[in-house]
Amino acid sequence: MEESSASGGGRGRNKRFWTKEEDKVLVEALSELAVDPHCRCEAGFRNEYMTRLEEDIGKALPGCGLKATPHIDSRLKTLSTKFRAIAQMLSTSGFAWDDERKMISVDRAANDEFCKSHPNCKNLYGVAFPHFHELMNIYGKDYATGKPAEGFVEAVNNLQKDAPAQVRLDSSDDDDDDGCDGSDMNAHLSTMANVMARTDDREQRADEREQKMVEKSEQVLEELLSLNLEGVTPSQIFQVANILTAQPNKLMIFSKCPDALKGSYVKSLLGGSGDGEA
Repeated sequence: MEESSASGGGRGRNKRFWTKEEDKVLVEALSELAVDPHCRCEAGFRNEYMTRLEEDIGKALPGCGLKATPHIDSRLKTLSTKFRAIAQMLSTSGFAWDDERKMISVDRAANDEFCKSHPNCKNLYGVAFPHFHELMNIYGKDYATGKPAEGFVEAVNNLQKDAPAQVRLDSSDDDDDDGCDGSDMNAHLSTMANVMARTDDREQRADEREQKMVEKSEQVLEELLSLNLEGVTPSQIFQVANILTAQPNKLMIFSKCPDALKGSYVKSLLGGSGDGEA
């Protein structure tokens, strides 16, 4: 169900509740501007990008009444606060991203314990954030090569100096927060540094494990073929190779076994029930 807008006096006088459709259109418009050289610059977005966002959203949602200030500016700050908080959580062991439900996946107790020392990450457990990947593409472009561009290191070093706001559960925003586009972008990029660095590291370790497994399989197969075992068919050689690479204890015995006995050990793996038990 779509949420209504609201306004009042004092703090939150320009408060507005955004609908899911409005959020979707906002992020889509921002994604288009992120690849437009006329709107993007090294420090983030050029000054006129808020006006472009207002125009693009107005075309997509005629009559919505969303203005660059205070509505769009305030909503981007709220979305970026949630994005930074999620990125910070994903850079921590035990946290993962559930792409089907579009939310953080973690044990509730671990989440609560983490939020005690990271109050800016409260109110995100079990809450969907469907725009995380889009915002990652927008704010993480310089990490496409896996190497931070000049200026990222400084942003990362300044990460702990910032005091991020606590995440709110609702979809409302107000215009009481001040900030410049360049500093906001650096804050986004600094959190992305942690996430992307950890992601690259995990992917590198996975690639290394896969490469070692390939090399080990090749070595085992070559050695088995070199034995020229009488009465053992090629399919049985492959069967033994699978057993040895899947069961490290049997591979260790095979490796330590004298060459004169390796043939007997291979045949023992093929004997009995055929389940690989020696």
